[in-house]
Amino acid sequence: MKKINTWGMLIVPVIVLAGCSHAMAPEGHYQDSAIVADGNAADWGLPLRFGNESNTLQYNVTNDKKNIYICVLSANEITQLRMLRFGMTVYFDPKGEKHKDIGLRFPISKQPDPADYRGRGGNASRESDKTRMEGLLLQSDYYGTTGFLDIDNGQFATADTKSPIKVAMKLNDKDSLLVYEAIIPIKNIPGIKPGKQHFSVGIVLNGVQGQRENGYGSSAQSSGGGMRGRGMGGGGMRGSMGDGGGGGMRSGRGRTIGSYQDVQEDANWYVFRLADK
Repeated sequence: MKKINTWGMLIVPVIVLAGCSHAMAPEGHYQDSAIVADGNAADWGLPLRFGNESNTLQYNVTNDKKNIYICVLSANEITQLRMLRFGMTVYFDPKGEKHKDIGLRFPISKQPDPADYRGRGGNASRESDKTRMEGLLLQSDYYGTTGFLDIDNGQFATADTKSPIKVAMKLNDKDSLLVYEAIIPIKNIPGIKPGKQHFSVGIVLNGVQGQRENGYGSSAQSSGGGMRGRGMGGGGMRGSMGDGGGGGMRSGRGRTIGSYQDVQEDANWYVFRLADK
């Protein structure tokens, strides 16, 4: 695995592989500065340390003594619409594998709006896409939890001040970035402790069965899930975040967007140890 030092970020990823539980995972990056879950990427050094295989989103995972911090961002409109419509899930596996027993779902998948289905060969205007995203953002006011300690499985309002988990998502008008942030207390994640014990984090764009993509389905050249995420080089997204990866408007299986099909999840897993200051 190629080691890349980008913008001083210290996390070096290890792709989750069979038998990885016998190897020592690298220590993560300690979060020295305060992070507020407000959908603002200014708290993070850009470009973010990791990216998906299709180069349509970036993300980073850090920690301090109390919390794990996650930031995910994308400037790709198709990926943004997919995140907002089909939802995204962050998984934690204390065994360093790819189990999905502990998960934070935000935004939560939404029912398709028939008005979003575009006509044959048609393309909605940029203004229509922005209006659609703003509407979906307004609906992204709940998150779902599964498998956390002392937190019931179910849905919680993002504005709930009593909730130990904090999430936010915002579309930045200045640079058209959709920014996701989450703060999860370490004490609420079963099996994760400081020291030599390692764990895996999965950043997953949810899949869906039998949906028409039409601009908010799978991103161009989708990775189709699997364990194929990678660290980002100094060039960031190589210009592809705004143009769909330059691969044409085709799904991960090579079918033209606009057809009804199963949209595969885009899963990116890495193994870490908690960093200690």
